[in-house]
Amino acid sequence: MAKTVIASTCKECSVRCGSLIYMQDGKVVKITGNPRHPGSRGAFCIKGVQAPVTAREHPERPVHPLRRTGERGEGKWEQVSWDTALGEIAERIGKVKRQYGPLAVAGAVSNHFVSRGVAMTQLLRSVGSPNYMINQDLCQGCRYTAAMLSGVGVQPGNEIEQTRCILVVGKSPSDSSVVQWMHIKAAKRRGAKLIVIDPRRTQIARLADLWLQIKPGTDAALALSMIHVMFSEKLIDHEFVGQWCTGTEKLRERAGKYPPETAAAISGVTAERIVAAARLFATAKPGCMVLGHGIDAQANGVATVMSFHALLALTGNIDRAGSNRFAKPMPGFRDYFSIINDPKFRMPAERERQIIGGEQYPLWSGPDSWSKSAHNPSLIHAINTGDPYPMRALYVSGVNIVCTYPGMQNTITALKSLDLLVVATDHITPTAELADFILPKTTLLEEEDVSGDPGGPCLTAVQRALPPRGEARTDIEIAIGLRDKLRERGLLDFELLPWNSHRELLDFQLKATGVGFDELCKTGFHKIPFSYEEYRSQGFKTPSRKIELWSQRLEDTGYDPIPDYRAPGYAQLDAEFNLVLLTGIRSMAYHHSRFRNHAWARKIQDAPELRIHPRTAGRLGVGDDDWVWLRTRGGAGRTLLKAWLTEDVPLDVVATGMGWWYPEVPGADHGALTFNVDAAISYGPPWDPISGSPEARNTSCNISRADPAEPARYGFDFMH
Repeated sequence: MAKTVIASTCKECSVRCGSLIYMQDGKVVKITGNPRHPGSRGAFCIKGVQAPVTAREHPERPVHPLRRTGERGEGKWEQVSWDTALGEIAERIGKVKRQYGPLAVAGAVSNHFVSRGVAMTQLLRSVGSPNYMINQDLCQGCRYTAAMLSGVGVQPGNEIEQTRCILVVGKSPSDSSVVQWMHIKAAKRRGAKLIVIDPRRTQIARLADLWLQIKPGTDAALALSMIHVMFSEKLIDHEFVGQWCTGTEKLRERAGKYPPETAAAISGVTAERIVAAARLFATAKPGCMVLGHGIDAQANGVATVMSFHALLALTGNIDRAGSNRFAKPMPGFRDYFSIINDPKFRMPAERERQIIGGEQYPLWSGPDSWSKSAHNPSLIHAINTGDPYPMRALYVSGVNIVCTYPGMQNTITALKSLDLLVVATDHITPTAELADFILPKTTLLEEEDVSGDPGGPCLTAVQRALPPRGEARTDIEIAIGLRDKLRERGLLDFELLPWNSHRELLDFQLKATGVGFDELCKTGFHKIPFSYEEYRSQGFKTPSRKIELWSQRLEDTGYDPIPDYRAPGYAQLDAEFNLVLLTGIRSMAYHHSRFRNHAWARKIQDAPELRIHPRTAGRLGVGDDDWVWLRTRGGAGRTLLKAWLTEDVPLDVVATGMGWWYPEVPGADHGALTFNVDAAISYGPPWDPISGSPEARNTSCNISRADPAEPARYGFDFMH
């Protein structure tokens, strides 16, 4: 019996742990973490163990192109050939272009950091459209935009082994990153101090030396108050700040608005604990910071992140051993983000400036922004209204936007109204149910990929362990096939997708590194040599080449150039909406809306929970495991969630996850309109003035106990 072990990388979430795939007689018998991988060092979670095989072998997985035969959402399909599917899609894109112009063709993809991101951007740019949506307005987008503005584009958690103090803000690594969680626990055993800022008593909050239980959405006031303490007590790194920071005095003046007593009244954290946190982080050096998605998707997200970036800069914890290290790229390597930003792969600036959201959010959607993607709510609005111009065709790849975008009802209405909806996927999601064509995508075990891992730092490879099932293709292969059909019909405005196979793209990425893909696959990774404090020779990526505590780009674009606190929308609770809803709780069983059709994941968690303090629940007449209806101020609908009574959430705050749908529930939405919190949350306004991110992480809400018969109507055994 032939036995082999393939060194690869898990991509079932954004952590990307090194993996070992054990093969026997052409079948996968086991997947584990790779202890030799310099980034993850053997750390692995259940998603990596279970999801790759389940996804590939799932009996309901589409493995041939499908064309809709009934009305949208009826679930009536017929199998067609790739040639037929791509040819008809190209014809219908051509019809849209001729009637409305290239800007009416748009896309949606998960992010820029995977091959499908390049496939999406370069295909649309070739068609002549800048309009595509990504998920980062809800996760990481505020952090990346702030990094572009401040110059503090450092990576969290890569120097935890050598640190003496860790500040974790809005993140629960035990639920979202096994690698960070492993390193933090090890650091604590070595004596490192741990400060955690989070409204919830998470597992890492229990481990903390200092837990600051903050009111949701008030993080900027707390950070600015810590800055005030550092200035007042002369705790800043004067040498680093004097040489490498601009706007120091203006930041000092702004932080002066937030002495600890003022910040305590805003944040709910006592003045004494604010002072203690500032002193500890400023003096226990080196220190590092881990910022989580808890401070994204807020109407003050970018300014909040910039406040914490300032804390790093003022303490000099930048690109030093044990601090926050910059990403160390492999010389010559072309990552996906660098390709998207390369002028050779972009449209003329006058076309890029026509992007949906570019005028209102130039630092999110404009040609010089971090994202260069459309403002999602504005694009959905354009589909539904034709404002500012018609949007009639949408290509969605590897993302389930019905279940991951707030304001689900608007998204469904938009998708139903399109002249053409194409969805590339490896399972039939509520988004795919509304498509005109479903294109079968490969799964992880059938793909090849190469990317940089900042944690190593290293290049890390995904190896193909098994051939694609049926006629499944990679995102790059699908984009190439569609490009060729469009080119045959004279429908390309630009030639910006130059590769003719997925391997050709990989070779292009690696060409200047001196490391070939086959060589990389021998171990699954290639370590990148690096040094610290590289800013001494290169400076920082800002107009001043310094860290900008006062941002020149913000001022030039008409924004407040200094971070400040802005009260969250729920600050004025009323008699009807008298609770605060926290969203975005992670689960090791799921990644966003994925794996809801996997039996192993459903055994771990089979219902969307709503965590409630027992005293809050008692006041509302809700018991443990009761089902409740939740509504938010401004939301179009309501959602049905299962109560989980726990003292780990504050009084009058409730918390839940996202992404729920049930494949077995009849109907195009598969229960998402009932059980997914995005049915109850608005996609804004309000929006962050810089990134356009919605205030979806913390909103005012109310709950009411559901009639016990209501959940049972949906036919789940677990609800009885």
